[in-house]
Amino acid sequence: MDMLKLSRNWRNRSEEIAAIDLGSNSFHMILAKVSNGQISIIDRLKEPVRLGFGLNSDGQLDDLSQRRALECLERFNQRIKHLPDSSVRAVGTRTLRQAKNSHRFLIKAEKALGFDIQIVSGHEEARLVYQGVAFGLEDDHQTRLVIDIGGGSTEIIVGEDFQPKTMESLGLGCVSMTKRFFSDGKISKRILADADVYCHRKLEPFYSRFRRASWDRAIGCSGSIKSIASVLETMTGHPAITPAGIDNILEEALKAKRIDNLNLPGLAHQRQAVFMGGLVVLRACMNALSLQQLEASPWALREGLLYDMLGYDNLSDMRERSVQELTRRFHSDQSHAEQTNKVAQKMLAQVNEHLKLDSPWSRYLQWACWLQEVGLDINHDRFHLHGGYIVENSHLAGFGYDEQRRLAYLVRNHRKKPDWNQMQSLPEEEHFDFALVLHVFRLACVLTRARNDIDLTGWSLSFENDALHFRAPEVWWHSHPLVRNELQTELNNMKKSPFSLTIHSPLDEQSN
Repeated sequence: MDMLKLSRNWRNRSEEIAAIDLGSNSFHMILAKVSNGQISIIDRLKEPVRLGFGLNSDGQLDDLSQRRALECLERFNQRIKHLPDSSVRAVGTRTLRQAKNSHRFLIKAEKALGFDIQIVSGHEEARLVYQGVAFGLEDDHQTRLVIDIGGGSTEIIVGEDFQPKTMESLGLGCVSMTKRFFSDGKISKRILADADVYCHRKLEPFYSRFRRASWDRAIGCSGSIKSIASVLETMTGHPAITPAGIDNILEEALKAKRIDNLNLPGLAHQRQAVFMGGLVVLRACMNALSLQQLEASPWALREGLLYDMLGYDNLSDMRERSVQELTRRFHSDQSHAEQTNKVAQKMLAQVNEHLKLDSPWSRYLQWACWLQEVGLDINHDRFHLHGGYIVENSHLAGFGYDEQRRLAYLVRNHRKKPDWNQMQSLPEEEHFDFALVLHVFRLACVLTRARNDIDLTGWSLSFENDALHFRAPEVWWHSHPLVRNELQTELNNMKKSPFSLTIHSPLDEQSN
């Protein structure tokens, strides 16, 4: 690999790094060695865990699929347990986004793997896929269309060099399609027609957007596309995927009548069970995009993870850039955001004299302060609601699915009465920390609402006897009558908080 693809932070370092993709069909792990500005792949591990097959009708991962996954992660751990946390990045995709019990599973999964696991959004998955494919290509300045058919979703991306321009993640995958249309193992013209209609309905909303884009090169990745290319290469002597080639495979599949009878040359046995699901998705994508040829790439999401680890100094920097880009797009007041963050960080530091929150909460508080007004472009009165929606549904590179949702909930609830039901959707172990940070964020917004230089001296925030206490001397209260009124309103808005807020004002005490 070209050393130009490595950030300055890696140029003079020599170590091993690992990227892990917990997909809906297979779990992949790739290990690389970085030395003298060069990177080389030293090991790859893959297991067909079939996690997507374990997602039942109630949206729960069943015990069998969890056990397969945990046993796989324990084996992965044996290969990478010598690595430091900073050298490993693991992500989960569509099935873990969907599973209602994913949080409980992740606790066990992280213990088995020995490292943190991040669930990524569909757009973040698409970004990583594109970067993975681009990682193995020359910087030829061509525009590329990339299609990734995974177990639970299909990502379609148009980009140039390392920069994705248009991205979409669709709920079509080889596992999900197999469960829906081929669960009894039969292959028939009627089933193929029904599956084709279903795929086109999913693709239809995006036809025009992708057709308006132009590209110089069409590339496919993931196990489904690689297996189709392998079958075609064995049948025709060339791995290029064409509509005619797919039709030839379908003819052979119809002759077999059942998935168990598929005996296609070049098809690996472990891919057989989900091959038809991936094939019908690819045929629909090629028809929808009018593709006459698609080449298969050996690179995919895990290589995209490697690129993230190598191409940036750290993941936190990427997240910060994503947040800053969103604030610019929605014309946020940068000066006001910084003032709010200054006050919020002082409050958090004061509270942390009594409680020791994990350090990431300080970053979430900073990002929330920066993003507090992104909804103002839509509506002034309810801008916190619009802001929460924007943050939750925008593509923020570097953020995991749950991380982005956590940030969105802070923005959504930073004024007026918060929706405490949203907090219940967060992992239970985060409820206390989230509520505390939300209190701090809201108080900082109250103190800086007037947008003038707030006096950073005199007042204090502490956590005592299971309650937050805000104190300030009498002269401070006389100087900030608007803040005094807003803080009284805050007491009413936060009545349903898991812990109480107490405002210590000498003026109120005198009136009593």
